[in-house]
Amino acid sequence: MTQVFLNYRAADDPFGVTMLDQVLSARFGPDAVFLASKSIPPGADWEREMFQAVADSAALLVIMGHNWLDARNERGQRRLDDPEDFVRREIITAEELGKRVIPVRLGVPRLAAGAYPPELRVLAGKQDIEIRFRSARIDVEHLVAKLREHIPALRRAAPGEKSPAKFAVHGERIGQVTQAERFTVHGDFNAGLPPA
Repeated sequence: MTQVFLNYRAADDPFGVTMLDQVLSARFGPDAVFLASKSIPPGADWEREMFQAVADSAALLVIMGHNWLDARNERGQRRLDDPEDFVRREIITAEELGKRVIPVRLGVPRLAAGAYPPELRVLAGKQDIEIRFRSARIDVEHLVAKLREHIPALRRAAPGEKSPAKFAVHGERIGQVTQAERFTVHGDFNAGLPPA
């Protein structure tokens, strides 16, 4: 089931959107993250599928890149001002349904309320997360941690990515120590002394 809906404009920093989809899908599983180009099956009614995914999601990430605010349509009008703009409609729908809406800024400054169309000014008052170029890995891991913290279903999500970890065993009363080159741990791992 979709937990995180990626709201984005295809003409605005698509590599950032793709990177977020890959990382979040690796952490939470590909079915937990909705990206229209990946998640809507061929031949499906894409508009119906998209808005159903907004309704089914726990959170909608508003991914804001350098062209998010000022992207223009073929008539030269700002897309966010168009009532038929899908980015705008997805955000408004998520707000109306009481979803957690999280602005995610891709290396761009926070916007003042007056920069948004009136219907989207609610975004200016929301706590956002910034993904910066030089610290993208740290920033994305911060986003992952916050999503796990605030979306209960993601706390239980099995990570889709395995990463080897190294650790050492230290102790005073060790009867037997087993040494291994590599451990693969799925989920939480806690090491400590047995109860006395």
